[in-house]
Amino acid sequence: MKLIILLFISIFLVSCNQKAHTQNSIKSNINIQKRDSIYGKKLIDSEFLKYADDSKTDSLKIHLKNSFDIYDENNFKFAHIDAEELAEFNFGFFLPQLNKMLTKRNVNLVVKTVNDYETTNDIVINEEKLNLYTKKELDNQTFWDTAPRNFFKKVNELLKAKNSDEQFYLLYGGNDLQTLLLTDKQYLIILEYYKDNEKDKPYKP
Repeated sequence: MKLIILLFISIFLVSCNQKAHTQNSIKSNINIQKRDSIYGKKLIDSEFLKYADDSKTDSLKIHLKNSFDIYDENNFKFAHIDAEELAEFNFGFFLPQLNKMLTKRNVNLVVKTVNDYETTNDIVINEEKLNLYTKKELDNQTFWDTAPRNFFKKVNELLKAKNSDEQFYLLYGGNDLQTLLLTDKQYLIILEYYKDNEKDKPYKP
């Protein structure tokens, strides 16, 4: 009899724990959805979708409010870069997407290597020479980080010269390197959204 009672008590406790866990999960999901909706609306109000095609705007708004999806190339704010491709001068991997974004702003990037780039690591962006990384940075393996920072610093200078209110920010690194083209206000909204998640915060090059 005691065994039967203990069995029922155990089943009851397990059932209570499962119910509590389910309720907590539901509450957590509701809070996340509410947060996504709030910050998604903030981005929409800050003209995050200003350059998106009209045919895509409605679906992009829904994704922003439902899941804070800022990583969609259709918003013309986002591109996958890959630090390895950039550092190895494979600009064709990401330049077409960058120029799709920039053409909407009446800007175009022309990127070329110089004749002695294999020894100098120099490139030319819109007729301006840039040292992508030094020999020291190549030797100590920091060039994976330096190359994208130098590249996008230069592109940001070009945007500033065009009186653009947007700048490129970087996300992650290595093969996962990505970029977002943001106004100051949009950058601060995203920073606030990811205030408890350091690795997902965009950073200045």
